Amino acid sequence: MDTVAHEAPAMSLADMPTTDEGTIDFRRLAVRLVEQCVNAAMEMAVDELAGEGVRRNGYRERRLMTVIGEIRLRIPRLREGSYFPDEVLRPYSRTDRAMVGAIAEVYKLGLSTRKIERAAAELEFGRLSPSAVSRMTAGLDADAASVREAEYSQRFPYLWLDATYVSCRDGGRVEGRAVVTAIAAGEDGSRRYVGLDYVDVESFDSWRGFLRGLRRRGVSGVSLVVSDAHPGLRRAVREVFPGSAWQRCVVHLERGVAGRLRRRDDRRRALAALSTTFRERDPALVRAMYARTVEEVSAIDRRAGELLEDAREDALAYLSFPAEHRLKIRTNNVQERANREIKRRTDAVQVFPSSGSLVRLVGAALADQNDAWAAGRFMDADGMRDLGRDREDGEAAPGPETLEKAALLVVEAMREAA
Repeated sequence: MDTVAHEAPAMSLADMPTTDEGTIDFRRLAVRLVEQCVNAAMEMAVDELAGEGVRRNGYRERRLMTVIGEIRLRIPRLREGSYFPDEVLRPYSRTDRAMVGAIAEVYKLGLSTRKIERAAAELEFGRLSPSAVSRMTAGLDADAASVREAEYSQRFPYLWLDATYVSCRDGGRVEGRAVVTAIAAGEDGSRRYVGLDYVDVESFDSWRGFLRGLRRRGVSGVSLVVSDAHPGLRRAVREVFPGSAWQRCVVHLERGVAGRLRRRDDRRRALAALSTTFRERDPALVRAMYARTVEEVSAIDRRAGELLEDAREDALAYLSFPAEHRLKIRTNNVQERANREIKRRTDAVQVFPSSGSLVRLVGAALADQNDAWAAGRFMDADGMRDLGRDREDGEAAPGPETLEKAALLVVEAMREAA
């Protein structure tokens, strides 16, 4: 259709819609011009269908929500035969594709269905009910499925696990849901979300079910799992990924130590010693400094010292992996940053109307993050081939010089923090 036979009449400035301030209301003007143009195009299409002598039987009015607002379509009725403008809208649809895409994007950013409804009304886009928004965002289910159901053939040496809690309505009651996620680094150096689910509580059974789902979909070759110290999670990791090492997130460990110290000065000193220890790169020195930190913290508070002592091997597991990987695998920061992005979106919703809507929003956000990560490499692929190349003998006793240096660094760090 190259031309429009029924041209819209010329419009003077006086005929154009205006705002309360007296200036031209360009949105309403655009709606009016689009209505005139599309309706004229449909009249032309009917003429071409059966000639200009085609007998009409009035019009069917349809309202279509678009990104510029709601437009009124006058679809010609025919006495013989039928006509439907497939180029203009889909059957039974009240929203054009661009509008659906726009609604889906703002939904992914965390705008709740009711806020979208209010925003649409304020922008004069037309009435958008929460159920209509839900229908428009149903297309995001495919994004969530790409995270929850994708199958893999490559190996994933590193796996980060975590959970964050959101509120969800179930059977008329608002309950907490643990959104559990898994981020993996592949042998090609890529990083991606490989798992998403929700559970009532973080338990051994729920984590085991989640991890088994990862295994079924091809997440294998895991050499190290990084997470916090949830006992059910640790047990599930040992069962589902036997032979893999477990790294206790050192940031969570530091928080745990701080939580057992009552005095602020004691917390500062202990955290300074731990921070200084984990900044060092020489494995022998790190182990010696950790041992000295255990002694110093135990002298301040026995319980805090016991926590460090019990966590020693798990907190230092990262030292057995390549030096260039240690900064990324000693903490769960990769998950912490992702969880903040999830919470930014879920906090705007506050209470999800169903578990399905929860998975839809979070899954779409994670799929977007996977697309962003796909543009680069998280780790060097060559460096993923031999994870044991920098492994040192953790049982070897450190020499006198190492012990002396470790004591000096720890004591100095605590003194400066006092």
